Amino acid sequence: MTKQPDPASVKTVSLDSAYVAITCAALLYAVAWVMGCSTAPSHNSAGGRKLASSQQLNRPPDGEKALTAISGRKLTLEKMAQRAATSLQFSNEEYGVTFDAPKGYVLRAGELPGMDRGLGYLGAIPMHFAEPGGIRLATVEPPQGLHLGTNFVNEFFTVSAHYGSTEAVCADFNIPVESRGTPVTRAVDGINFRGFAEYSAASMHEYNGIYLHAFTNETCYEIGYGVATAGSSPSVTDTSNPTNLRNINAENQLHKLERILENVHINPPDFERNTAD
Repeated sequence: MTKQPDPASVKTVSLDSAYVAITCAALLYAVAWVMGCSTAPSHNSAGGRKLASSQQLNRPPDGEKALTAISGRKLTLEKMAQRAATSLQFSNEEYGVTFDAPKGYVLRAGELPGMDRGLGYLGAIPMHFAEPGGIRLATVEPPQGLHLGTNFVNEFFTVSAHYGSTEAVCADFNIPVESRGTPVTRAVDGINFRGFAEYSAASMHEYNGIYLHAFTNETCYEIGYGVATAGSSPSVTDTSNPTNLRNINAENQLHKLERILENVHINPPDFERNTAD
């Protein structure tokens, strides 16, 4: 006869198995909950760090950011310096003269150096005061290489002053009579300047210029501008020229230089302003 299991023992085993299963399930749930909390994204979690890392990849490091800003400021300063250099504003408080030269040209304050191009074979850029004692304030000349392929030699715009002169002496020029052209009058900053067109030629070179004088502030002011060219033909292509250079129009160049007169200003000299104060 087969022995039947004790009901009490079977109940105990069933209850023990259920208890173990419930306990394991609880433990698994607890472990899952803890793991879930630990992997939840936050600012201090791995996910947060990953997000921060992706943002940092899209943003330059602090060193590069500072370098970019410095480069930008440097570029701005360079542009400002270039603009100041190319504006070529001349100012002389002693004689009260200011003007702006054309961009790209060369502005020289004071006397010209001995190696200046001047008028080529025709000599240096002149001053035409009737008496000695004049002082060159500034001269504007084009850069080297301007008008390549032409018979252009040089052009200039110059301003000089002769303090202590008289109005009668200022009205005269040391330009030879044979070199004087038609009389010329120009209004500069409300002051009437008067003078002559000037022309000379030698050694297959030509010079065309205009010189003007005006007396104010006990000073004789002189403004001159001119163009020097090689050859003596009109401003057309000279087919007989073996170098085949194109001849520039000197009259047109003079008109361009004459535009500088529009921004020339003449104020009382610095010493007169200080005396008046």
